[in-house]
Amino acid sequence: MLLLSLIMLFAGPVLYLSVPREGGAARLIDRIVVVILVLLVMLLLVPHTVHELGLWALLYLSVGYGLPGLLETLVRRAAETMHLATLSLALAGLLLHALLDGAGLAGSAYSSGPVLALAIILHRFGVGLMLWLIMQPAFGARAAWAMLIGMALVTVVGYQWSATLLPYTDTRVIQVVQAIITGTIMHSLVHRGHVHRAGGAPNAHHQH
Repeated sequence: MLLLSLIMLFAGPVLYLSVPREGGAARLIDRIVVVILVLLVMLLLVPHTVHELGLWALLYLSVGYGLPGLLETLVRRAAETMHLATLSLALAGLLLHALLDGAGLAGSAYSSGPVLALAIILHRFGVGLMLWLIMQPAFGARAAWAMLIGMALVTVVGYQWSATLLPYTDTRVIQVVQAIITGTIMHSLVHRGHVHRAGGAPNAHHQH
């Protein structure tokens, strides 16, 4: 599961670069992934989270839903203004997101089973593609690849760290973390179209 999540993180950018027609194949696969994720989230993950946590689930789902939007705003602002403090904050948040993904993969064995793990793996395709479309035009390919490699390494750290601590962690803590992760996936589904529309903008800007 961990290896698959790492492969999916890089699959979006690699496919975007290797197939012509403005990354059309990567975008098509991303849309297929979105359909699968919608079914997983709405039919399995959200009902499971509400069943486990009750009404508190709505709070944790909301926290997870709001986090990616804040991070994406910070990354875009940093890309537009080259503001170092904004970029540092955004990158720290993205690494935290990767840490949560790693923890979620490890924790799926203790609570929600393979459904959350599968959702995280599929979700990573869009995360990698989003980062590439935003960062590569503004900061260059090296910076974009470095960010993706950093997220991969932090995902491994989150997985290993959580695998060590989870046997001694209260089940409710695991459920809360998984609810937040589910919220981040929900956000990616609702706002995926914005990423695709924005992907070409920086390139167009640099061409003029």
